[in-house]
Amino acid sequence: MASGTLRRRTDTSTGPVDVLLRTGPFHEALRASIEDSGLTLGSLRNRLAQRGIRVSLTSLSYWQQGRSRPERPTSLRAVQAIEVILGVPRHSLVALLGPPRPRGRWATGRRSTPRGYEGFLEPADALAQTVASVIGPSDRKLRLFWQEDIVRVAGDRTIRRVRSRLVVRALEDDADRHMMVYCGEPGADAADLTPVAVENCRLGRVRRHRSCAVLAVELLFDRRLRTGETYLLEYAVNVARSPRSHEYRRAFRYPAETYILGVRFDASALPVRCHRLVQAPEEPPSRTGEDLILSSAHSVHLAEHDIQPGVLGIGWEWD
Repeated sequence: MASGTLRRRTDTSTGPVDVLLRTGPFHEALRASIEDSGLTLGSLRNRLAQRGIRVSLTSLSYWQQGRSRPERPTSLRAVQAIEVILGVPRHSLVALLGPPRPRGRWATGRRSTPRGYEGFLEPADALAQTVASVIGPSDRKLRLFWQEDIVRVAGDRTIRRVRSRLVVRALEDDADRHMMVYCGEPGADAADLTPVAVENCRLGRVRRHRSCAVLAVELLFDRRLRTGETYLLEYAVNVARSPRSHEYRRAFRYPAETYILGVRFDASALPVRCHRLVQAPEEPPSRTGEDLILSSAHSVHLAEHDIQPGVLGIGWEWD
């Protein structure tokens, strides 16, 4: 639909979009309004940019899928601008968001119980169901000291393998396993995710969600650790099939020392832009800092120290 031809709704409209704008939920109302306008997400992002408001395609996609919701002041300003761009009644989308979710305990880092993986990654319900059958006492007895993830993106623009090498430290006696969690792209199948125990570990229980690309795996150590001991292990996840990939994110439920993430692209399919992603609990991922520059080996990386609960990652754009 050409610029300036978006339909303006009136208060007497009774179509499905107008009903959703009155009843919600927010993500369905947003998705229906965007579809009704004829704009693509890319066009909507460009219209926002013309108004000085920068929102990533990933955030817009997550908002309309219900995977996250806009809550920061800058995000709420974007929603208000979206109302104008789409020609829906003012405050109709904002009103569907309701009050912001509390997060003060996370801001101070004083929460006494560990955060579930579903508080950081999506799909939340599928994660909670899958992890619950695998998580055990060792989870609270271990802390991540150092981790390196190497992500390989194939010529078809999909993540095909993630190799992880890490060192954990025992906070209590008898820790003997580490739980690995992997979430594939929306629309992928958990049956296409294959865990591999590479070094100093072996596979224990493996759980796949029945309808989402969510995998939870026990990695068993060769012995029980004593308090203060460290343990080095390596594992990988192979992905047989997947929709096109646009990012890789690592969730941290507890504070950690050091994290290194590298993404290597096939020479036949290089992104036009890469950037660092950060995400606080229950917030959509946001882009920060300068673009990450591809090396001569077609890879980018980030290195972080003194990590707090949340998500770190790298996003990229193909077009």
